[in-house]
Amino acid sequence: MLQVIDHAYTRWFALCAGLLLVVPWQVHGLLTHSLFLFFASLFLTYALMPTVIYAAHRWDALDYPDARRVHAQPTPRIGGLAVIIAVNATLLLNFNYSIEFKGVVISALIVGALSLRDDIKELSAKIKLMGQFVAVAVLMYCNVVIHFAPDTWWGHGLEYIVTAVWIIGVTNAFNFLDGINGLAASLAAVTCLLMGMLAWHTDQAYMLYLCLAVAGAAIGFLPDNARYQSEPRSFLGDVGSTYLGWVMASIAVMGDWSGDSAIKAYAAPLLIFSVMIFDIIYTTVARIARGDVHNFREWIEYVGKDHLHHRLMDLGCTQAQAVVLILSFSILMGLAALALIKSPMITVVLLLAQAVIFYLVLSFFMLRVKKDD
Repeated sequence: MLQVIDHAYTRWFALCAGLLLVVPWQVHGLLTHSLFLFFASLFLTYALMPTVIYAAHRWDALDYPDARRVHAQPTPRIGGLAVIIAVNATLLLNFNYSIEFKGVVISALIVGALSLRDDIKELSAKIKLMGQFVAVAVLMYCNVVIHFAPDTWWGHGLEYIVTAVWIIGVTNAFNFLDGINGLAASLAAVTCLLMGMLAWHTDQAYMLYLCLAVAGAAIGFLPDNARYQSEPRSFLGDVGSTYLGWVMASIAVMGDWSGDSAIKAYAAPLLIFSVMIFDIIYTTVARIARGDVHNFREWIEYVGKDHLHHRLMDLGCTQAQAVVLILSFSILMGLAALALIKSPMITVVLLLAQAVIFYLVLSFFMLRVKKDD
C-alpha cells in the first residue's frame, strides 16, 4: 500500500486534481461546495509534500533522534508548510473574506511563519510567546473575541483576557500532543470535521467550508506521517501543529454555537477540544506537583514524556493504538457536543458532568502509570 502512495504518479495526479478542484467553480449545494474544498485541500497537501521534504533537507530543518524521540533517523519537521499552503490556496481562491475571517487567516499566518522560523533555526520561548500575543491582538482587532461579559470596560477587558488564554492555551495544548506519528494531523482532522458538523447543524456555511478545508489538508498530510511499519517521511513540526491549533481555536471563538446562554454557547467547543484541554491541565498539574516546573517560562520550555499518548503507550499500547484511542476519546466527546446544541440546559449540564467523570477516570489510569514508573 505504501509503495502505491509513494509512487510519483500519485503525486502528479493529486496535484492535477487539487488544481482543478481549487478553481472557484460555480457549484450548487452546500455539501457539493464543501466536498470540493475538502478534496482540493487534501490533494494539494499530498502533492506538495515531496517539495516540502526536499526543502527541509536543503534548510537542515530536520528532527534528529535523541533519548526522547521515537524515530530512528533524521526526519523533516516542516511538513506543516504544505498544510498551510494548501489551506490558504483553497480559501483565497474561493472566498471574499469577512473581517473575522481575515483576522483568523492573517493571525494564523503570523504564528505559522514564526513557527517555521523556529523549526529551521530555534527561537526562544519568549519570542514565540510574544509572536502569539501579536497574533491574538490581530484577532481581537478583527472582532474575534469570546463574548460573555457585561458591556462595560471591565467586561470587555475580561473577554480579551479569556480569548487570549483560550487561543494560546489550545494552540500550545495541541502542539504538545504532536508527539507520535499520525496523532496531531488525525486529531486536527477529527476536530475540524466535528466542528464542521456543528457548523452545518447551526447553519454556518462559511464556517463549514473553513473546517473542511483544514480537515482535508490534515488528512492529505497523513500518508507521509502516519507510518507504523516504517519511518515517517515528515513531521508536522511546530509550523504545522501551531498553525492547526491556532486555526481550530479561532474557529471555536468565531462560531455562533448557541445564542441561548454563555454556557450553551461554549459547551460544545469545550467538549470537542476536551482531549487537548485535559492533556495540558493534567500534565501541568503533574509537573508542578513533581517540582519539574516552577514558573511560566519553565512550563513553556519543559519537554517530557508524560502526555496522554505517552501514558497510553506506557500502558502497553502501540503508537497506532494510542492514536486510535485518543481519536475515539475525541469522537466520543464530539458526539456529546453535537447532542447538546439544541438541548435543554439540564442536558447540557449532564453531558458536561459526564465528560468530567470520564476524564477523572482517565486520570486515575494515568496516575497508575505514574506509580509504576
